[in-house]
Amino acid sequence: MNIQKNAYQAELFSNRLKRKLKELKKWARKNKISCYRLYDRDIPEIPLSLDVYEFLPFDVTDQTEAARYILNQNERIVTNDLLVQKEAALNTYAVLYLYERPYEKDEKEEDKWFNQMAQTAALTLSIDESHIVKKMRKRQRGTNQYEKEDEQTQKNAAAIKGLTQECGELFNIDLTSYIDTGLFFDHRPLRSKIRDIAQKKSVLNLFCYTGSFSVYAAEGGARYVESVDLSNTYLNLAKENMKLNNFTDKDKFIYTRADCVEFLKEKALKAKDGSLKDDERYDIIILDPPTFSNSKNTYTVLDINRDWVQLVKDCLNILSPGGVLYFSTNSTKLVFDKSKLPQATVSGKVIMTTDITAESIPKDFEGTKCHKAWELKIGK
Repeated sequence: MNIQKNAYQAELFSNRLKRKLKELKKWARKNKISCYRLYDRDIPEIPLSLDVYEFLPFDVTDQTEAARYILNQNERIVTNDLLVQKEAALNTYAVLYLYERPYEKDEKEEDKWFNQMAQTAALTLSIDESHIVKKMRKRQRGTNQYEKEDEQTQKNAAAIKGLTQECGELFNIDLTSYIDTGLFFDHRPLRSKIRDIAQKKSVLNLFCYTGSFSVYAAEGGARYVESVDLSNTYLNLAKENMKLNNFTDKDKFIYTRADCVEFLKEKALKAKDGSLKDDERYDIIILDPPTFSNSKNTYTVLDINRDWVQLVKDCLNILSPGGVLYFSTNSTKLVFDKSKLPQATVSGKVIMTTDITAESIPKDFEGTKCHKAWELKIGK
């Protein structure tokens, strides 16, 4: 019975992947997107998500080479060069996440089912099965969002790393060491928005992770970008991604190792007592925190459902006149109550709050509740 059911679900999965692939592949190529979400629990009985990554060849190491390679690749695709499809398949990988089911299922049966879905994904994408990286997404139970894979999982999986490009920016991607790979696709539109408005602005990227927002801000011509994270590992990855895109000026691009909650609290206190100088304020702040974090490196326990109001207030207190805060969350439980926030600054500047969730959801996440986002802008 299970064999027939698994075969039926594999066919459903394959058909959905084929349809989505046809829909998204041209869109991705047209928009210079090399990695995107192809499937996201579209079918309830198939609780998987599938992310596709096309790596750049190993000899492509900078933006100019990447742009040249992609232009050439697109020209060959237009001329129906069959060889280019085979070459792309060699550089294409996928991460297949299985979401923890809300009910008990026999572990061996689950493994067998998961393997069959991975085989189906490889066949549908026309890539080798070894290019499918399988991961389990468990419901968070008090660990950091950017959780590292357990040692046994890492031993069983060969390291898969490479460079990919997104809208002209380059990023290091690690498919195997962590649950997440270093680039959150759902924030692609917000990253682009930051790039569009960053010219000559000072930018603060909190909980910066691997620095993708920082890269886009720097590309947009920001005069100053500060990336803050408690993890040295992530700060180093952020530096590497910035360096990949030729942003190495130590006076303009700053990396601060700090607990973001405490960092904000200290800055906000200085703003309240009048000791925060004008040049210490920021024109743009990006606040995209984990839903929950109790890192061993700090006494702070972050619960965004509880703490979002104070974090947003602290950010507003250190913005420049005319400055803007972009606050986003993956928490489905957070209720954004505007009445809990100030309607104006101490100096009387109006704070304009706009829900930008709808416009911040990319095409490959349409119909999902991947995040919620707000723009909070201070009048000049």
